Amino acid sequence: MDHGLIKRIDFVFHLEKAIENGEFEVYYQPIIHTISGSLCGFEALVRWHHPKLGFLTPMQFLPSLEETKQIYHLDIHIIEKVCQWYTTLKAANKPVVPVSVNLSRSDFESEDMFRVVESMTQKYGVPRNMLNIEITESAFSERESLMASNVEKFRSAGYQVWMDDFGSGYSSLNTLKDYVFDELKIDMGFLSDMSLKSKRIIRSIISMAKDISMVTVVEGVETQEQVDFLRNIGCDRMQGYYFSKPLPY
Repeated sequence: MDHGLIKRIDFVFHLEKAIENGEFEVYYQPIIHTISGSLCGFEALVRWHHPKLGFLTPMQFLPSLEETKQIYHLDIHIIEKVCQWYTTLKAANKPVVPVSVNLSRSDFESEDMFRVVESMTQKYGVPRNMLNIEITESAFSERESLMASNVEKFRSAGYQVWMDDFGSGYSSLNTLKDYVFDELKIDMGFLSDMSLKSKRIIRSIISMAKDISMVTVVEGVETQEQVDFLRNIGCDRMQGYYFSKPLPY
């Protein structure tokens, strides 16, 4: 059998046991306020300490879980771990900042994610403004009515909904026209070469987002030149290895 197929099968059948065994760990990557340079949030990411394959990054296992529509099991687990983290910090009188969690279209097709998130925040006493919902732009290319109703549920309840990976391969301004988002996360690819064309595109996106009352954050920030550029063009927030790679809390 193909080695990749064997791994995919192992990932799917081992998933629930891996969750039970605590093999998944939440990694947090800081989101930085551009003007002040202060910490204003985290993005929750996941790593897998696999008993056979060792330390696995998301790109090694998430595609298989997405393909088999099992990703919702893991995403629900990550949401609960983030809520537990919040409770632990509050009990210790430590400062907290909002955390964003990633949801895919597959999550919404498999489970009532609004009900899941609501139950978690109520169980652990997490204010809705402390848990942000990131949905990748490509999720809106199909099942539009499903996605529209869920975005509206979250926003009406007081959660912030962010469009993730804007410009990462599937981009349509209709998505911005047809849905209301609180924040626009601009894909790191625009910063990869810092060409004149890339700079003009980023500047235009940020200007457009401000016109429709959306907060902007650019991912993949790695250099002082990029920080200076984003500050000068009015980007609200930044995220990337310049500040920190994803780490355990």
